[in-house]
Amino acid sequence: MSYIGQGLPADVFSGFTTDSFTGDGSATTFTLSKAPFSEDGLIVVINNVIQKPTTNFTVSGTTLTIVGTAVASSDVIYAIHTSGAVPSTLASKVDVNGLSDGVILDADADTTISADTDDQIDFKAGGTDVMSMTATGLTINDGVEITTADNTAQLTLTSTDADANAGPVLIMNRNSASPADDDFIGNIQMEMENDADENLDAVSILGKIRDASDGTEDAQLYFYTRTAGTMTDSFHISPTEVVFNDDSVDRDFRIESDSNAILFKLQGANSNNSAGTIGFNSSNSDGNFFEAVNPQSGVYSTKLNASASSGTIYGMQIFFTQVPDNNTSQFLVCSDSTAVRLRIYADGDVVNHDNSYGSTSDERIKEQITDASSQWDDVKAMKIRKYKMKEDVAKGDSDAHWRLGVVAQELEASSMGGLVKPEVLYTSDDQEVKDYLYTQKDKDQGLIPDGKDVGDVQIAKKANVGDIKDYKSVKYSILYMKAIKALQEAMAKIETLETKVKALEDA
Repeated sequence: MSYIGQGLPADVFSGFTTDSFTGDGSATTFTLSKAPFSEDGLIVVINNVIQKPTTNFTVSGTTLTIVGTAVASSDVIYAIHTSGAVPSTLASKVDVNGLSDGVILDADADTTISADTDDQIDFKAGGTDVMSMTATGLTINDGVEITTADNTAQLTLTSTDADANAGPVLIMNRNSASPADDDFIGNIQMEMENDADENLDAVSILGKIRDASDGTEDAQLYFYTRTAGTMTDSFHISPTEVVFNDDSVDRDFRIESDSNAILFKLQGANSNNSAGTIGFNSSNSDGNFFEAVNPQSGVYSTKLNASASSGTIYGMQIFFTQVPDNNTSQFLVCSDSTAVRLRIYADGDVVNHDNSYGSTSDERIKEQITDASSQWDDVKAMKIRKYKMKEDVAKGDSDAHWRLGVVAQELEASSMGGLVKPEVLYTSDDQEVKDYLYTQKDKDQGLIPDGKDVGDVQIAKKANVGDIKDYKSVKYSILYMKAIKALQEAMAKIETLETKVKALEDA
């Protein structure tokens, strides 16, 4: 540094500069060669008389103004600069190494820059540490707001690394001293203003701890959007499921293909179906719960492929939670643009348009073809019974419930036991007991008989009866064929008797 008797070090602080002017009797303002910090940084001498700052002269930028009377003609004015700014090109020579609050930036000295830690600069505002900078990074201890007046990017992360690792990397770290289940760990929030000039959160992406236990940690990710004035859970991923529209908003889900705007659509609700609809290549405008439209010929509209290579396999089940047992509700309807071709009603009745039933009977798929043995004794021994179904009686006994048929156990006990299907290909594990319990809806419709209530078993699971799927059934189609064979035998006997009778009559 400089001492008395020494000159100023070169290129560190600016030296004293003197500006000279000559009065003309009218001018009161003069232009300085540089702007002093204030009037106190300037010595003004007029005609060898020192002027008092602010009283006899003022300074604004580089303009010197003489207060009062203009300087007389030919009087000499000297303006001596006693201070100057440190040139910006020499700022590196200002040494604050090791100083805490070494650079003070405001009047009360609580906004400062410190360099008391090696390779680190600390910034303080209002007495609070707000930022520190090292050779490897920048740490900010409070919120940061970046404001621009246009749509250019406010924040850009750039990595010039050329390896196969991810980059740039953005880390949001909630470094809690006591993490707990259900703590939220981050929020990316997009805000909006409405037409009432209110600021609202519009979209939020949140992370949440589901399990903070060491070794079994779980997390969850939420996507919230503002819908009809309320933030709603539009989509979230949990450790056990992926959920769309968990807050039950009337929101559709649509997948578009290359050529179809509605390849797949889940419709939240429509005028015909408030429960929502599912459509493949369909907008579901008619309200069917599930609808698939196939515009192609030569391919199945629906194909179910049970691909298990072993074990018992199943195709499709149509199940009603109530028991309509009538010819109004329908399990299956097959129709074309002209007429209904086949119906299977809720009571099991089958009706088809052409009254034609059959099976593939081509000779080319059969072998060892021979005449059937006599069915006379089997048909003669068959017991045709009149009976009622217990489930019909349970809903109210009626003469309309009488039916004709056979009893599987009676056939099984006879020589015709082969007509009884083996106990159905189901195990108790396949049976959902709740499928066969009376429901509140049954009660509301008066379908629960005396002695029963909601939650009680309907017709399955009774003592020593077993599951409804284990009930024995009869191959009626074979019964019909046996009856036809027996009828042929009866016809042959009748024809023989007729021949004998005629011979006796002719004798």
